[in-house]
Amino acid sequence: MAHKNAGTLRRIDEAMLREDMEAFFAEFTPDVIAHVSGKNSLAGDYKGLDQFQSLFQQFMERAGEYTFENHAYLADDEHGIVLKRGTYAKGGERLSIDEVSISHFRDGKVSEVWFVNADQPAFDAFIG
Repeated sequence: MAHKNAGTLRRIDEAMLREDMEAFFAEFTPDVIAHVSGKNSLAGDYKGLDQFQSLFQQFMERAGEYTFENHAYLADDEHGIVLKRGTYAKGGERLSIDEVSISHFRDGKVSEVWFVNADQPAFDAFIG
């Protein structure tokens, strides 16, 4: 049986696929901290739900058409990992890379998250 926090991660992805941003952001704590790896225009740390929402909007603008296929949801009481293949397309360019998100949980919601790409230089170049 999957851990309840794996269900939280699955609900986040399902809400994103439905483009239900209210349900998406409801799975994060108000003081969530997000970390974006790399050397791109989005790299850095974002503190609080307002900054995280702004990050997400910027990501969607820079990513173009973004789709993903999840491979695994792994979680326990404190940590979670999502393994996925992300595909980006914009202006005739296309990028398909393995991605990992690592989460900390508090009270059943994501309180901190790290976004990591397997081919960071390719992601950096695509996002700008």
